Parts: sequence; C-alpha cells; structure tokens
Amino acid sequence: MIPDNTTSTAAAESSSYRPRVSRETRRLLMTSLLAVLTLLALARLRFPDRPPAANPVPPLLDQLTGPPTFADLASRVAELRGRLADSVVSLVMVREDGDTRTPAGAERVPALRIRDDLAAAIIARGSHDDAVPLGGVAEDRGSGLTLVQIAATTRPVLPLFWSPRQLDQPRYLLASSTSPGEISLQPVFIDSLTPIVIPQWTAAVWALPGGTRLTSGSLLFTEDAEFVGAVAPRQAGLVVVPARTLLAAAERLAETPQKPPADPGLEVDTLTPRLAMASGVDTGVVVTWVDPAGVAAMMLGAGDVIQAVDDMDITSPEEWRVRVARVGVGDTLVLRVTRRGFVRMVSLTMPAPADEGTSVLGLTMRTASRIGVEIVRVERGSAADTAGIAAGDLITAVGDTSAPTAAQLRSAFASMDGGAFVILAVRRGDTHRVVALQR
Repeated sequence: MIPDNTTSTAAAESSSYRPRVSRETRRLLMTSLLAVLTLLALARLRFPDRPPAANPVPPLLDQLTGPPTFADLASRVAELRGRLADSVVSLVMVREDGDTRTPAGAERVPALRIRDDLAAAIIARGSHDDAVPLGGVAEDRGSGLTLVQIAATTRPVLPLFWSPRQLDQPRYLLASSTSPGEISLQPVFIDSLTPIVIPQWTAAVWALPGGTRLTSGSLLFTEDAEFVGAVAPRQAGLVVVPARTLLAAAERLAETPQKPPADPGLEVDTLTPRLAMASGVDTGVVVTWVDPAGVAAMMLGAGDVIQAVDDMDITSPEEWRVRVARVGVGDTLVLRVTRRGFVRMVSLTMPAPADEGTSVLGLTMRTASRIGVEIVRVERGSAADTAGIAAGDLITAVGDTSAPTAAQLRSAFASMDGGAFVILAVRRGDTHRVVALQR
C-alpha cells in the first residue's frame, strides 16, 4: 500500500521546524524597544533646547587635519591687506616748513579713503612732534580729525561698516600700522568695548580697556574686511570712533569753512569740592591763569569760575579744551562767569594775530618771577617754532637780559629788524641749551 505523500511531507516539516527565538524572548525585546523609544520622547519633551551629546570620538578627517599655523594666519592677513589696498592710504607727515621729520624717510600715518580724492585720519596734537600731513585741507582741532587731498582713483574704495551685536565680548581685530610705502595689518586682542560720550564727538564712541596695544590714529577692521572705526585719544585713555560716526564727522568737516586758529589766552583747571564751596558754584572750571596780553586780560582773572560757553555747560577742563580748540579768528565766545558769588556774562571776540613784522613770535607765555619766561604754547610756523622752542621750555635769558619777563621777551622781538637774530638761553627739563630766534 503506497503511503499518503501529503501527510508524510507535513509531518517531516513539522518535525524539522524549530524557532530560533522563543515567543517570550521576542515579547521581551519588543517591550525593551518600546521603553527606549518612550524615554527618548520624554527626554525631548523635558529638555527641548539641550543639544545632543557630542560624539566622544572625533571625526576621522578632523584627526587627519592639523590646527591652523602662523603661515595660514599670515596668508589670511595678506589677503585682507590686498582687499583693503584701495581703502587705506599712508599719509606723509611734514613740518609746515616742508621738511620731513626723519632723515631716512618721512613719518607716516594711516588714513581711510572716504572719497576718490579725499582721505580722513585722526592725528592727535603733540603725537607727531607738531608735524602735519602733506596735502591737508581741513582739521578739527578739537578731535584731531583731519582731511587730506590724495591721488584720485576710480575704483570703489569705502569698505563695509561693521555692525556689532555685542560690544562687551572679547574679540580679535586687525589694526593698521604704517611702514615705508605701504600699510600693514596686525591682529590685536580687545577684551571689550564700552559705549561712552565725550565732548570731541557728537555721538557715542567705544572706550577701550586700559593696556590695549593700540595707538591713536590706527584703523580697525574685522577679519571679513569690515571697517570697525578709528582709534582716537581722550583724557583717560583711548576710544574707538565707530565707522559711521567718523564718516559723518568727516562730511561735516568737509563742508565747514576753515578759519585760522585763535587763542583766548586762558588756562583752567578742575573745580574741586573745596573750590566749589569757596566760589559758591557746583559746576564749571576754575581759571588759573590769564595771558596779560590776551583778549581776556581785562575781563577775567585767576579764581573766576567759567560755568558755560555759548549756553553750553562746561563741567571739565577737557570740555573747555575741546571748545576752545575749535575757535577761529573772528569767532566770539560768550562765557557765563561767576566771581565771588556774582554771575556775569563775558564776550570774547578772537582777534587776528598782531603783525610783528616779517614773522610772528608765536608764543603764549607767563613770567616765572626771578627765573625767566615759561612757555605755555607755541604756534606752528612761528619764529619761536622755527627756532625749536617748545611748550614747557623755560627761557632764562634774552640776549644780555637774565631772568626776563614775558613783556621783555615780546618787546625785544618787536624791536628787532627783519632777519635779525637774538640768542635765547633755554632750560628744558634738566637740560640747558641756547637757540637763535630770528625776526
């Protein structure tokens, strides 16, 4: 009898089939997977902003690629310098008689090209030995902002302006410096920038932390060649004048008629609490010296307190210095002055320099009793400037006259014939020397 093939085949398959994983194990694995997925979902709901855990093993390509080298940094700086080649120019500094300040080559300062044929720079008085930029056309004596005529170009030159998001965070910027014939860029670390208001500028500027390795006049850029601003001096350190503020001031200066500088012949100092009590006023600056030959000689005296100039309150010597530095010949200063409790208004009209013949003496001075004449200020291009006299010098003899007064020095110069010389004995610090003053 032949057996049933269907029955025997089913029996063989039934006897050879054995599941690899038991049913209970499969249920346990499924339960574990659902539990893990549930925990991940709850973690995302509980901590939605937490980033995923970093991979503890660095990617293979990162391990094969080394850190940036100094050569890479130098290459990046060279690239940026090329991009800014038409924006930053090097200005030559000269004396007003045309002589450069260094025998090996002229001293230079960086400037930003704001127009095809015009550049702007910040040149603090006294920082370049009273030299001026070659081709200067306008100067704001209060802030040091100077406009200079330069060779024209037709290429676009003004870089993008930097718009900071956070000023108080540390960053690296690139600062301009000059070398013969070209502009260099150097990385500078700046810990923070703090907005402040100072009288030299109409908008807020950014104060730099003490010890920052920058010099007045430097131009600052980001690594993307964005213009941050220019470094400028203030009474208590350095500030950065933002790009937009600098450009707006330069445009105003270009439209302002230039006048010869004038000096009211006054020195002022801080009004201390003790002086405030004595004078009966809370704010202002106290007059410490009045030039006896100046425009204010008959109107003001030591101890007077100047509280306002042209209806603008004066609260510090720096505010007074900035306001007076911008005064030109023919301008009038209206001062609100308090003397021994009485308030009065004083008007000072700046006269043109007196004609002293073939040259101008150009000295603001005061007599040091039984010693000589102390020099307070020297006008650029004057006879005293040409002779090498500087502010702070003490003139101890004029010709045969020892310990001269300011009036004697002025009279001796005025009585000289054109082209004549007189020998002055000068003490500068601990050094004694003689100079030849020519009429």
